[in-house]
Amino acid sequence: MDASILFDSDGETVTRAATAALTRRGLYVVRSFDLRSALTPHVNCDCPHHGTAQCTCQFVVLLVYGEAAAPLVLTLHSHDDRTSAQIVRDAANAPDPHLAEQVMAALTEAALTAQTQNALASVE
Repeated sequence: MDASILFDSDGETVTRAATAALTRRGLYVVRSFDLRSALTPHVNCDCPHHGTAQCTCQFVVLLVYGEAAAPLVLTLHSHDDRTSAQIVRDAANAPDPHLAEQVMAALTEAALTAQTQNALASVE
């Protein structure tokens, strides 16, 4: 199973949509890191994508809790109105497979909802 989804939308919009979809499935979501908030005191921090301090990039880490004891770590990285949502999988963090399936289903739902809303907005 691919553990990532690409959205054609900004990071904050995707974060809200993903959180709503996860919550609808009965999962508990904690926003544990937010790049925009972390950079607030650092006014002269150049963006690696834009080369200036005037950037719109976002990086959010969500901890998603289900029935398993350990949370699933979900990252959302965006720049230029494209956001990649990815489940973190490494040797130290192997998410519960059932929880990972639930998260991917919720992200797919969020992506389809966003795509439908964008299509309807372009018709109006």
